[in-house]
Formats: sequence, C-alpha cells, structure tokens
Amino acid sequence: MEPFNAGPLEIYRTRVASTWIDYNGHMNEGYFAVAFGDASDAYLTRAGFDEDYRRDVGGTFYTVETHIRYLRELQAGDPLLFRTTVLGVDAKKLHLFHSMVHEDAGYEAATQEVFLLHVSLTAAEVTPMSPALLSAMEQDRDAHHHLYPEGAGNSIRSLRSDP
Repeated sequence: MEPFNAGPLEIYRTRVASTWIDYNGHMNEGYFAVAFGDASDAYLTRAGFDEDYRRDVGGTFYTVETHIRYLRELQAGDPLLFRTTVLGVDAKKLHLFHSMVHEDAGYEAATQEVFLLHVSLTAAEVTPMSPALLSAMEQDRDAHHHLYPEGAGNSIRSLRSDP
C-alpha cells in the first residue's frame, strides 16, 4: 500500500479508447461508468482486495449505487487521471468519490460518487470485510476526512411537479 496521503489518491490512469466514442464524436456515457468502475477496482486492489482475498476470505464488492456528473466532453486518445477520495467506510460498506481529469489539459471531465457493499461469495449476502482490508480503507478515510469534493452528496435534478 502507498504511504499516507492527505489528498485524493491518484492511482488509476487510462486513455479514452476509440471504441468508447459515440455517434456525436465524443465519449459515450456508458463508457464513463466503465472507466469509473476500473478506478474503483484500482482503489480496491490498492487497499488489499485481490484474487488472494477473494479466495481466502471469500468476499467481494458489489456496486449498489452510483451518481455520475458529466462535465466536459472527451475525445479518443485523451489521457485520463482519476482522483479517488474515500468518503466513508464501515465493516460492510464503502463510499468513494472519483474525479475524472483530462491529464494533459487539467480539467475535470466527470465525477462519480459510488456506494459498494462487501458480499460473501458463497452466501450472496452482505458480510463484514476482513479486519486488514477494513483497516487499510479506514486509514484512507481518516486521511480524507477534511475533503468533501464538489458534487459529493448531490442527487439528480427533478423536473417533477407535484399535483
């Protein structure tokens, strides 16, 4: 695991694949979710969640809720840097916030807030994660306690008018 870091973690980078481009000539909305999922996986791996963990502990993570904000268009080949903040964690739950940044231009292209549950691979029910994994995530949460990124805690806008 990386040393203590009080800022968002910069542990995942990728480029916009040409197959991610839609008929409007920019990154399709579904591929934002794919890229953010990969950023979550990079965080989980950094914290100690890997093939050995899944085999020895018998646990995994399920994403149960996300909220993506699309802020700027991206083109094929654009270099992406993901900044990850641990907003919260307990024995069974993990709350992350990712910022997708165009690494060359420096602008934030999108954000994702994601909520994951730790699940038993055999019982298919929510179970506590291992103490070692929880401790690693708690260290990140504690290091990030002063951070609350713009867009965190937002919900989708409503156009509904109540009768």
